[in-house]
Amino acid sequence: MNPPTWRAGMRVLKVDVLLPPQPIETVQVRPTSRQLTALITDDISSGTGDGLILPVFADLAPGPNDHICFRSLRLPGGTATLQVEEEMGESMARHVWDGGLTTASFVANMILGQTAPNTGTTTKASLPMLANILQQNDGPLNIMELGCGVGILGLGVARILGVSSHATAEKSTLLMTDLPDAEERTLANIARSADQTACSVMYENLDWEDGKDGIFGPEVMSRAWDLVILSDCTYNDLLPQLVKTLSAVHAHSAKHSSPSNTNILLSTKPRHSDEREFFDLMSKDGWSIQEEVKLPLPVLNDEAQTVEVYLFSKS
Repeated sequence: MNPPTWRAGMRVLKVDVLLPPQPIETVQVRPTSRQLTALITDDISSGTGDGLILPVFADLAPGPNDHICFRSLRLPGGTATLQVEEEMGESMARHVWDGGLTTASFVANMILGQTAPNTGTTTKASLPMLANILQQNDGPLNIMELGCGVGILGLGVARILGVSSHATAEKSTLLMTDLPDAEERTLANIARSADQTACSVMYENLDWEDGKDGIFGPEVMSRAWDLVILSDCTYNDLLPQLVKTLSAVHAHSAKHSSPSNTNILLSTKPRHSDEREFFDLMSKDGWSIQEEVKLPLPVLNDEAQTVEVYLFSKS
């Protein structure tokens, strides 16, 4: 059997593997070289090297979930992990994407890795305002994710909250939203992480065509939102609707908490210049960038890319 050969730009590499006769519950696919493998969040957030591959796991039991695999990444400290399911196929909504993965890794290292190992010294947060929001200890933190997909960013933030401040997480809420196409996989990931997140995690369908007019489901309407997070959404054809939905969430929150303190955490891997329209629309709607950071994203056998992270507020 010839070894499989992956080339830059390939989205799918199909292989046949001979399995031993004894039962195997789970198979892991990863590079043999540790230098090419992302196992911990620091591997990703460091932005060094020539690109990495995140191992993929699949349960071999036959049944309705034989098209499902999952990714696993250790958080700083080495004892907590983040696991997220995705589907083997071409679905846009049911995959782990670079923006969410890179941003979750960055936030994990910013919040959980602020104390340098073996020194006790505190490192400076790259986005101090965001760090302060996530580390507040004076009450519940209500977070909503738009366009959550499989939930890598939202569940990552929930997992980080549970590790960094269990007391805050116990009082906090994460509401993940997307179109119905994403619901099944998101709910599966919420269930997978149920014993790993101290905060309350829920899902509700939200179409930005409704959101732009302030038409929300009961969970969105149930409280004010301190932070709205989204990743890999700025190459969507519905940018005006997205921006109006963000502003509608802000206006709704102002009715529960005046003045509204809703902030927006956006991460995006720029793909096309047309995506800059999002920032123009945000500015026209009264949003301003409070802080930002560009995260390097090395790519195997190709030019390096970046993931941009922004914190917006609205007066």
